[in-house]
Amino acid sequence: MTDIISPSTALAFGMKISEKRKSTSPSAMQMKNHQKTINIEEHLNVISQLEKGKQIVDICHNVRLAHGNVHTVRGDDDRIPGSAKSGTKVFV
Repeated sequence: MTDIISPSTALAFGMKISEKRKSTSPSAMQMKNHQKTINIEEHLNVISQLEKGKQIVDICHNVRLAHGNVHTVRGDDDRIPGSAKSGTKVFV
């Protein structure tokens, strides 16, 4: 069974205390996600492309959106045009 030693006791006996390491890799610093706001015109553009029969992969490349965003717009395609006409905001 291991005993937990306080930092002051460890220093008194000359033991080293491990410190938390900060990540210095550039990839860890750039992993912050930014949320992109999609306006009504982009929603209507995605809906029109879906109605024309384009594949979701092609739409994602054209509008530079993730698959999940395009699927969400497809799921909300019944309420987005009505929102565009009335001028209210749609949160997707």
